[in-house]
Amino acid sequence: MNPNEFSSIQLDVLKELANIGGGNAATAISQMVSRFVNMSVPTIDILGYNDIYEKIMSEEEEVVAVSMEVLGLEAGSFLFVCNRENAEKLVRMMLPDGFELSDEMEYSAISELVNIVVTSYLNALSRMLDLSMISSVPALTVDMFGAIISYAYMENEQYDDQVMIIKNEFTYDGAKVDSSLYFIPRPGVLDYLFNKIGV
Repeated sequence: MNPNEFSSIQLDVLKELANIGGGNAATAISQMVSRFVNMSVPTIDILGYNDIYEKIMSEEEEVVAVSMEVLGLEAGSFLFVCNRENAEKLVRMMLPDGFELSDEMEYSAISELVNIVVTSYLNALSRMLDLSMISSVPALTVDMFGAIISYAYMENEQYDDQVMIIKNEFTYDGAKVDSSLYFIPRPGVLDYLFNKIGV
């Protein structure tokens, strides 16, 4: 992907869409964990993989990742990522104090959280763009960040050395639990959205 492929106006539109979708997702998370959830300004960038591992997360860091495909338009997929420690903290916010947590319970809870997050995100964009967008069931993976992120982009036919990063980051009040939600578009999807919006 060429860094000059999109205009500054188009990138600003993408950031606003990510802001609206992510804001709805943050509200959904907040209701689920009963804590204030803050979302940082969305990241829209075109980076090589080495830059991703340098600026975002080490290639070798083990993470819990949940992916969900966007159906209908075949628009791409969402990828929710956090490290193992933050995944456990996040799940414990969702469960009663003293609840005995197994790996199976943790993964089930994280998958359900991401399902609600992505559905909220897509509902907001569907209303704004007058499109019908639904998601697949969540699929959870535990692996190194580098393996997960590279596979996710290749799965969506993004084979270039540089890829577009569309990322929302969430921080949970009082717990300092960081997680990120990536949207990975398939080729042609962004052009379709820009044409529909008129930019």
